[in-house]
Amino acid sequence: MALAALWFGVTATSVSVGAQSDAVPTGCEGLLGVRSTAGYLHVWSETIELRQMEAACRSSDNAPFYWQMRAMGENLLGNHRAALLDFDRQRPRWERLEYADLPADARSAPALAYIAERAAKHRFVMVNERHHVSTERLLTLTLLRPLYKQGFRYLAAEALTPWMTDIDVRGYPVQADGTYVVDAVFGELLREAVALGFQVVPYEQREEQGPPTDGMNDQQVRDYWQAHNLIAGTLERDPEAKVLVHCGYSHLHEVASPRWTSMAHYFKEATGLDPLTVDQVLFAERGIRDAEHPWRTDAESRGLVAEQAVVLVDAAGTLLPVEPLQVDVRVLNPRTAYVNDRPAWMGMDGRRRTVAISTPECVEAACVVEASNIAWEQQAVPYDRIEVVDDTVDMYLPSGVEVEWRAYRLDGSPVFRRTLSTVVGDREPVKP
Repeated sequence: MALAALWFGVTATSVSVGAQSDAVPTGCEGLLGVRSTAGYLHVWSETIELRQMEAACRSSDNAPFYWQMRAMGENLLGNHRAALLDFDRQRPRWERLEYADLPADARSAPALAYIAERAAKHRFVMVNERHHVSTERLLTLTLLRPLYKQGFRYLAAEALTPWMTDIDVRGYPVQADGTYVVDAVFGELLREAVALGFQVVPYEQREEQGPPTDGMNDQQVRDYWQAHNLIAGTLERDPEAKVLVHCGYSHLHEVASPRWTSMAHYFKEATGLDPLTVDQVLFAERGIRDAEHPWRTDAESRGLVAEQAVVLVDAAGTLLPVEPLQVDVRVLNPRTAYVNDRPAWMGMDGRRRTVAISTPECVEAACVVEASNIAWEQQAVPYDRIEVVDDTVDMYLPSGVEVEWRAYRLDGSPVFRRTLSTVVGDREPVKP
């Protein structure tokens, strides 16, 4: 599946920017699937091709679609700043002009504890993300343990391909398991889920699943099948199932609108169950601050944004209602802090610490450096992946593991391969 996986009903399985080849793109036509759809050498190959297409695409009618794809691609290379900025090039300012001011008595409360408490009254909890922002996978990661204690045993993820297999056996995801799954944080989310005992469930629309009724547009067809595949993978197997669902953008909106009939809406309609829906998008950190929701700006100015995700409540601790009323909970994540030009949230709530890696081979020409468990197969999603143009880079790793470092040029050619037993927190560069 190409990086252009879905945005407001655009189905990306038919979209590609072309194959890894000697030909350099000269136009923007590849965004529409005109060019070859042969396989790529590496997960970042498409990103490099997108960079080559920038001059042609940024002034074309396809520019908004191009920047969405580019943002997702930069994210896979660990370029968080670039991913945020590229996505917002299509919408540099907050567009909703009419909104109520953040109430004067607004307070903040830890989101993890609030959601876990409310989850006790629900069998399905749905959390969304923007596909170009790794940090929005961290909330679901931190929810795994408290929800497991409440009897949740299924993790369903939109990002997984319908043909995903054997994660439960391997204990880790591989590249073929899904487009967004190849991100380092998503990989950790799935590894943690399997280690705790969750059954991992794909629910994306399959190619053979066409319109169930006449008059449905492509977006409605996709969300309808997402809902029914979710039901088939959980409730039909286990009528008492308790499920944590990780999805994208508006798929968890509970109220249908003229523009969008969501997976969550179809799910409620089919089952009668009311999911707890948790949105991370409305109050999100953006690459251009003028594009952020005014409540986020106001909350930050009042010191309400903590180092962990929060929800906004009134003086009595009651959740503030946020327009539009499409979900149960709106989360406000902290703004990214950077250490040595890397997002500090890559520490993943204490699961990771930094190890400085010496990369003199990457000074003259950029490398992509990956850190993977030496026992995993070649296509496993790594602990960390970062584009490097320097003689040292910080990598975020768990402790006590045997790591294999692999470095490549942007064209996929190998640069070096090394093994190391990690010494967590050691800021002295690990020499070649």
